[in-house]
Amino acid sequence: MSVTLTLAVSDLETTASFYGGVLQLDLERFMPAPGHPPVLLLYHGDAVVLFRQMETLEALHPSVFQNLDRHPLGIGMTVEFGVKTLDPVLKNIQHNQLHTLYELEDEEHDRREVWIHDPDGYLVILSEGFEVEEG
Repeated sequence: MSVTLTLAVSDLETTASFYGGVLQLDLERFMPAPGHPPVLLLYHGDAVVLFRQMETLEALHPSVFQNLDRHPLGIGMTVEFGVKTLDPVLKNIQHNQLHTLYELEDEEHDRREVWIHDPDGYLVILSEGFEVEEG
């Protein structure tokens, strides 16, 4: 089974810099149709995270987004990615002076994680050693 998760973001370029640059996840820029605003795709195993500009989603689905400004983006949302190693990501986080919420290094259970909010408030967890096979 495949899963597609669509996340509204305030600025596509900031999102691309965070996920592609800081977290070093592979992003693909996609134009759904000529004249339509671009989207970002992040493939992870059988899952796809689709990042779309908030204004675009509001225009497409106004009734769904009419009260969006009452709540921060990302509230109650966690997106977790398995990665080969956290070391370069942690260096990027430190270099960009970003705040990590939680860092776990559990040698007994061979588990290492970092928890961080993305620029729109979505909670992102990166787990070392649990990389998903691209499919």
